[in-house]
Amino acid sequence: MSGPGDSSNISAVKQPTLRRDASRNARRILDAGRAVLRENPQASADDIARAAGLGIATLYRRFPTRDDLVRGVIWDIFATDIAPALTKAEGEADPRTGLRIAFEAAMRTAAEERIAYPVGMTLEMAQSFLGPASRLIRRGQEQGFLRPDLDPENDTLRLLLMLLSVLPTFSRHSEGWNRYLELVMEALTLTPTEPLPPAEAIVDRFQRA
Repeated sequence: MSGPGDSSNISAVKQPTLRRDASRNARRILDAGRAVLRENPQASADDIARAAGLGIATLYRRFPTRDDLVRGVIWDIFATDIAPALTKAEGEADPRTGLRIAFEAAMRTAAEERIAYPVGMTLEMAQSFLGPASRLIRRGQEQGFLRPDLDPENDTLRLLLMLLSVLPTFSRHSEGWNRYLELVMEALTLTPTEPLPPAEAIVDRFQRA
């Protein structure tokens, strides 16, 4: 029988403690990163480690580069602020309402968090939004609510990026972007007089050299 001083018992106690510490540190880094980058999108990893009350070595063990850290923060924002809205959007009976909820969540979150798209974004992140939104477009087309010549995959991502591009022209707490969201929604639902030119496949320009 193992005694109190048995090393296997000590190891079993230490491993969960280390995992809890690592999880807490990751949470502190992400929370600090979100707060610091909201105020200064150019903040350094050192700035974020300092705000988290951790050493830079601890930060780099979890996020080897600043780009990794920014991506981690954006994924965290997506999970907490955008993903729940996408779930709500897909549950709407009217796909037009759902699509508006999806675009509005992305716009409002980006405006409030001052996320410098496409900095830190990857195609995988964009596709996490694209899946639910494109399903809403398909449903709207099947129900006759949305113009039939929309390309659910390619057009949805480009529409999102077009909308996000107006955010730097507004002050942080402005909701003036709603005007342009309304214009886009009307364009999606109007009966077309002429078909759209062909949609082209997405080229992954989010990857960094």
